[in-house]
Amino acid sequence: MTDSPTPRDAGAARAELRDDEAKRLLGMLAPGALPLRAQQWVADGLDDPSVSALADALTRTDEQRTELLAEAAATLGLGFASVKAARAYHGERLVASMTAASAPADALGMANGFTDTIEESVRDSISRLFRPRG
Repeated sequence: MTDSPTPRDAGAARAELRDDEAKRLLGMLAPGALPLRAQQWVADGLDDPSVSALADALTRTDEQRTELLAEAAATLGLGFASVKAARAYHGERLVASMTAASAPADALGMANGFTDTIEESVRDSISRLFRPRG
């Protein structure tokens, strides 16, 4: 690990880990930043083997880092039952974090993400309804 981060409240670490787990499920996570974030979470008091392993994961692959994040979220009870639940949580957090200056761009990004998901769902439904005849 690098220099020890300044400890904060463990609640902040739990909230960040949950945010990252939602982003992982939604395909929005930057796994390269996870080891440094996990080092902060350890300093904040999150005592979990997966978090500790993630804090030392500078030389691991992105896939290994995301697997450790998923394990930590599950162990700490911070995971999601479905992608839909993760999307709802992420949307709520995004809206709560909006400022007057960032609201238009944040809202557009969130709307585009939801639109992409709806479009994919509609395409899947149509392909099941209208199977090619062969």
